[in-house]
Amino acid sequence: MKRIFAKTALFALAGTLSATAATLPTAKEVQAKMGMGFNIGNSMEVPNNPTAWGNPYPTQALLDSVKAAGFNTVRIPCAWDSHTSGGKVTETWLDSVKTVVDYAMRAGLYTILNIHHEGEGGWFQSNIGTSVNSTVDNKMKTYWTQIANKFKDYNERLMFAGANEPGPNVNTWTAQHVSTLMHYYQTFIDAVRATGGNNETRTLIIQGLNTDIDKSVANAPVTTFPKDKVEGRLMFEVHYYDPYQYTLMTSQQDWGASEPIQPQYYYGDYTKAGESKRNAGYNAWAGSVDSKLGSIVHPQEQFAKMKTNYVDKGYPVIVGEFGANVRSPELNGSDLNLHKQGRVQWHKDVVSAAKQYGLTPILWDMGNESNSGYDNMAYIRRQSSPVGKVLEADVINAMRSVYNLGNYNNTGVTHVEDFITGGSNEPASSSSEVASSSSEPTTTIIAGLNSTVQFTRLGNMLYSNKPIRLFDINGNQIRSAQKSAGRTELSLMGLHQGVYLAKSANKTLLVDVK
Repeated sequence: MKRIFAKTALFALAGTLSATAATLPTAKEVQAKMGMGFNIGNSMEVPNNPTAWGNPYPTQALLDSVKAAGFNTVRIPCAWDSHTSGGKVTETWLDSVKTVVDYAMRAGLYTILNIHHEGEGGWFQSNIGTSVNSTVDNKMKTYWTQIANKFKDYNERLMFAGANEPGPNVNTWTAQHVSTLMHYYQTFIDAVRATGGNNETRTLIIQGLNTDIDKSVANAPVTTFPKDKVEGRLMFEVHYYDPYQYTLMTSQQDWGASEPIQPQYYYGDYTKAGESKRNAGYNAWAGSVDSKLGSIVHPQEQFAKMKTNYVDKGYPVIVGEFGANVRSPELNGSDLNLHKQGRVQWHKDVVSAAKQYGLTPILWDMGNESNSGYDNMAYIRRQSSPVGKVLEADVINAMRSVYNLGNYNNTGVTHVEDFITGGSNEPASSSSEVASSSSEPTTTIIAGLNSTVQFTRLGNMLYSNKPIRLFDINGNQIRSAQKSAGRTELSLMGLHQGVYLAKSANKTLLVDVK
């Protein structure tokens, strides 16, 4: 079903905005300041426990390092469905997400918060059918209403993205599949706008079919898009991992060609003579290399499609993920060095093409620093000390050069504290206390609203002048303590490894048990 909304109607609806809400900049104005971006992948989107896939809980130091590396945008993939109770996201998890959002906002980063779904049974993105599923639709409305209310007073640097990669269950997109997806996006947009405040004009991001460029161009023209109450506040998202055999394929596969499809190691000006099948762009059906796929020409052609079909029609585009594995599990010596040189060029080509056509490129980082296994896109250190150290300076410098930033030199960042406008919530405190041994919890104050509440940690004890409650990451209360003889004491001894939240009146402590 086509949804065409005349500009006159858009302006009429815009006039119904709350008289007290600020009018935030348009999506085009926001995107002009986003520069290049970075994903905190394999972290907040991990089901149940954000540290379960090996990455520590994000810190202010990490987000400061992202900013210092030259990124002006951060994307925070986030799980929600595994953090619910009674059909609603727990307040404890909302608080946990808020602290990471606050770290990013304080670092001065444009911040994208999404519902990621992957790893949570694909409750949304793997359920794009030919008709609307009321359970999925209700979850979209409930979750986005809660998320939007939590952040309704944040300024324009916070954006919401409705999904991640919708439709892995769809082999062939039909008009019915597209209509279903757009219905869910309409639910997302309506839920956010209904919460009022800055959400009335906040930039929202909807995702292409599988976030695939060709599918999005062929099957989802802008005339099918959901309606918005305000004009110019929607962005569109695709992802880029081309060619797949070069960026992601880790083992030989049979795709029906006359020969097996093999992973490709070498790119651009750094191909290997005599091993054409291992050079990016090799076509097993033609028995030759497609030179476009092994050069900047391919991302230029792909991103030009996005400019023509979306940017030029009023929808700024982000490349929400891009990246390429390091072939260290298979290569060594001069071969590995040749691969790494080509990989630097691949990243620069993607960023250059994105900038050329007005797209915002956002690097996918998984945090895995291992050289012995795949899923090893780790550009900034997270799993070992010092956290925030740039691991791939050649790649980062190549990307920085596209924006005329010069080579990386961490000179620190200036924190921005005024990112909440007109609201009662205050940004998270960045103070922290590091445990004296690995067996003790580390605690970080993540929110404080009332300066008269004296809430702190010393060793394995929490102290306050108000009652204390301790929750696991899913919002289940596991301990509590009442005030006695003028103060409240709660012991942290015996806690299992994981992340906890302690609350005392209007203050919250993040407790990370190593």
